[in-house]
Amino acid sequence: MVKIEFFGAAKTVTGSHYVITGDNFKFAIDCGMFQGPDVENLNLKEFQYNPSDLNFALLTHAHIDHSGMFPKLVKNGFTGNIYATNHTIQISSELLMDSAKLQENAFQRGEFYGRHTQVKAIVYNTFDASKTIEKFKAVRLDEEFSPIPEVTVKFIKAGHILGAASIELSILDNGETKKFIFSGDIGRVKTHIDSSFDFEYSSNPNYIIMESLYGGKTHPDRDESAKELVKIINETIKRKGNVYIPSFAVQRTQEILNDLRLAKESKELSQDLPVWVDSPLAQRVTGIYTSALQSTQESLFDFPNLNYVKKFKQSVGLTKKEGQVIIAGSGMADGGRIVHHLQTALLNKKNSVIFVGFQAEETAGRALVEKQKSVNLDGKNIGVKAEIYWLQGFSAHGDTNDYQLWINRFKTQSLKKIFLIHAEEERALALKTQLENNRFPECEIPEMNSSVII
Repeated sequence: MVKIEFFGAAKTVTGSHYVITGDNFKFAIDCGMFQGPDVENLNLKEFQYNPSDLNFALLTHAHIDHSGMFPKLVKNGFTGNIYATNHTIQISSELLMDSAKLQENAFQRGEFYGRHTQVKAIVYNTFDASKTIEKFKAVRLDEEFSPIPEVTVKFIKAGHILGAASIELSILDNGETKKFIFSGDIGRVKTHIDSSFDFEYSSNPNYIIMESLYGGKTHPDRDESAKELVKIINETIKRKGNVYIPSFAVQRTQEILNDLRLAKESKELSQDLPVWVDSPLAQRVTGIYTSALQSTQESLFDFPNLNYVKKFKQSVGLTKKEGQVIIAGSGMADGGRIVHHLQTALLNKKNSVIFVGFQAEETAGRALVEKQKSVNLDGKNIGVKAEIYWLQGFSAHGDTNDYQLWINRFKTQSLKKIFLIHAEEERALALKTQLENNRFPECEIPEMNSSVII
């Protein structure tokens, strides 16, 4: 008997967390934070099992909705190894320490947990994050290993962010080998700074547990969004305004920097245009990307007049200047240094604010892209006079066509069922219809906290 329990990212997008149990073992795949007003309170709830019962854990990639609750798992008794690729470990180490410090700082200020709970609490601290980092154990892509005798694991490139992997499991159950593929987050076929998933890879799984975030949806063209970005920058600089780009520290900032580099090389942007990266976390992550990718492509993120802001005092002074691009976290403008920039920037009609990522409901970013006339930023109600843009072609997630190409590699007679996860139900249903129309086996959309026996 093999049991899979869906403790997160089931009929919702975040909180990826799955526990696999057999007669002699128990392990987890991902342990992510719930993000968003409707689910963030779930981070405060107890685990529905004893973390000390887990033999080990596997992490698909570094994003906090996949990695962010491992410190809580460790805090509650987990003592095993957390296996992940080397780049996932490097980025996760930065994100987990940052997450812990944000919680500690908020708690010290007496703030409620999250934006939508009336609880003064902290999920974990920097000590818990440090103890978690000690448990990371690096594995290579495409190399099999056995953390316990009954389970063989292989990490396969997923192409979503640096280090991201799908996971192939072979589990020995009462003399029978059952094979599973956990997709993790699936990247786009068309990528700019790193390669996509391996089109040549094939396998014969019995069961697939698959992301369906953009089921039935097709992304805008990535190159067209990059051209629009450059166009908006030039128009804004011409009227002596500033461009502000709220950006996520992982993948998005690096992609934007690469787009700006290419635009400067082609003279679509002036060599003299100052570009500022005003996010300590994004700077550290960019260093990881640089070390990982510069061996194959020189100067991916470097160009004339690129500046990294070191101190907060320097950050505050930037808004007083004109004719520059400022990239700052957070990507939804609900925290980080972008907040103090926008408190001034939004009041000036010469300025432009360009959102390049998903904007969750009830965030400042969502209010701005919905063209609301004012927005609450750190308790201050700010009128909106600046130009607001939302370029939606930069997603690091695959769309429904990418999903089809990803899963086509596993269309074999051995495949018995597909479980669709990491999406709102509407999107999962759309992918279910698409796959079943293409003669894939039955697709099931599991409920949160449900389980299946295989």
